[in-house]
Amino acid sequence: MFIGNSKNVITPCVGRCDLDENDICMGCYRSASEIAGWMDKSEDEKINIVIRCKKKIALHLQDS
Repeated sequence: MFIGNSKNVITPCVGRCDLDENDICMGCYRSASEIAGWMDKSEDEKINIVIRCKKKIALHLQDS
């Protein structure tokens, strides 16, 4: 869903761009700065962001 081949990390954007009061996107759970700087991030940075987002999504689903 989030990661393509090992050399190409796909954006976690799901097209539901709505920032909460903490500037976190309620669609992909990235911060506004992570979204704005996505293209400039290294592959390792992108992977770490995606992993963090997956954890945030899992926590959100548990709380629902």
